[in-house]
Amino acid sequence: MKKRNDRAGFSLTLPSAALAAGLAFPAMPTFADTGLKVDGYLRQELSWNMQDWKDTPNYDDRGKLSMARTTARLNLDWKATNDVFVIAKLRAVGEVQTPFLRHLEKMGANNYRGGDIMDLYNRNRISDVVRELYVDFPLGERTRLRLGKQQIAWGETDFFAANDLVHGFDYTWRSFLEPANEELRKANIMAKMNIDVPEWDGGIELFVRPGWDRKSDIGTELEIYGGRWSSQPWAGVDFRNIDPYDYKNKKGDVRDVTGGIRWSGMAGDVNYSVSWMKTYWQNPIMNGTSKFNGMPGTSPVQTEGRADTIGLFGDVIYPTVDVFGFTASGYAEWADAVFSTEVAYVKDAPYNISSIPGSFATQNVAPGFDGVKYKNVLAWMLRMDKNLAFTKSLLGTEKPMFFSVQLFDKWVQNYDKDDRLLYSVGWGGKVKEHSVLLTGIFGLSYDNGRIRPELVVGADLSNGGGFAVPSVTFELAKNWRWKVEYDKFWNDDWRDGRKCGAPNAGNCDKASLFGYFHKRDQFYTSLTYLF
Repeated sequence: MKKRNDRAGFSLTLPSAALAAGLAFPAMPTFADTGLKVDGYLRQELSWNMQDWKDTPNYDDRGKLSMARTTARLNLDWKATNDVFVIAKLRAVGEVQTPFLRHLEKMGANNYRGGDIMDLYNRNRISDVVRELYVDFPLGERTRLRLGKQQIAWGETDFFAANDLVHGFDYTWRSFLEPANEELRKANIMAKMNIDVPEWDGGIELFVRPGWDRKSDIGTELEIYGGRWSSQPWAGVDFRNIDPYDYKNKKGDVRDVTGGIRWSGMAGDVNYSVSWMKTYWQNPIMNGTSKFNGMPGTSPVQTEGRADTIGLFGDVIYPTVDVFGFTASGYAEWADAVFSTEVAYVKDAPYNISSIPGSFATQNVAPGFDGVKYKNVLAWMLRMDKNLAFTKSLLGTEKPMFFSVQLFDKWVQNYDKDDRLLYSVGWGGKVKEHSVLLTGIFGLSYDNGRIRPELVVGADLSNGGGFAVPSVTFELAKNWRWKVEYDKFWNDDWRDGRKCGAPNAGNCDKASLFGYFHKRDQFYTSLTYLF
């Protein structure tokens, strides 16, 4: 029998680790002599549920500690020769199993094949600890080659990305709320080449991913395991028991070779880029069974990429797509602001559908098991970044407030309402021709930057609902940062698990993005030691 104890991933605590780091790093000058640069952080994070989830029967979630996570990050940059660099980025994560997580585990969270809920959150295996490991070296005077496990970011936004699709994202780390995309991206084994073309004020960047990654390193991973970041009303439900992952489907095989090429340059004072990539569609797609869906011979579903599925009601797949992208950014003197745009044309983006009356699974479990339709999609973003000087006199800030506003849209081509496309499997919200979101960031600074309040807000202009994330970051000392944050969500439609049962499970709600976060408000704090 497995020994449980407190189920912490490792016993390192932040104060003791920080003390150890403080004692160890006076030796840093010896690293510099060998061309080795070392930095990183130690971080303790805590979050509490601020509302009762409603989908955890006979349990009041309000005020319960949902996360107690300790993270150790180490970045190693070794200059082996004048032109050759070896980079390693390591991250170890350990958590304590709180009573709240223990309750979710009893409900069935991450119980596929006898899983342990803490396996979702601890990151201590060597394959997880090594976030990136690559060598960077020149080929001639104009070309550099980077080989190994790495991240590539293409795009102009950290929110609802149009072109930042090279990698999938791990939303079991922190769903929607994590400001640093670097923490969420699933790094891949790739070869990346940069070629300078000074005659045309630009350069070429291309990458090839040979398909040597772990199966779990492709596609964006949602919390479909019933754990801490599961969306309402699926707490405690591990969907892999009826629809496991299929990473070797013909529509999207982890062994497929993927890649892309991008030209980046200057046109006057405007930075721009044009790109193409073949990559995995970010959203997991339910590949429904064609032969059996609860009742033999009754399923109208056409299975994608296989004769039939492994799972009882289907499999989760990540089909590959072609993405043609464009970005531009530049300063506009007339507005005293920086404007940016990002456009992506996605060919044959896959969407699950909800038929009427639908398959047995759709009628009795949730919408989305009825097959896949493919649509070309034009995704775009417009952003303005501007400093607002009036806050110095009005709010007493030491410098102008940073203000950023972003408008996003996903425009489905050849749209037909009768296609009944879904935003996501498990909820009844139907895709609209335009899915428009508006976000804003307000950043203030006091006491020479040692106190930094920030407000991030957003609204779904097409489907209703939104979020507000007020936070304050304090610089306690040279190496210490403390952040407090409240994560507030509201929604116009949400899925009521008490009303969405058989035989009407597929047609009882209109929940979309912010309906997934119904009753999921959180209070979050972190303490970071930088070295």
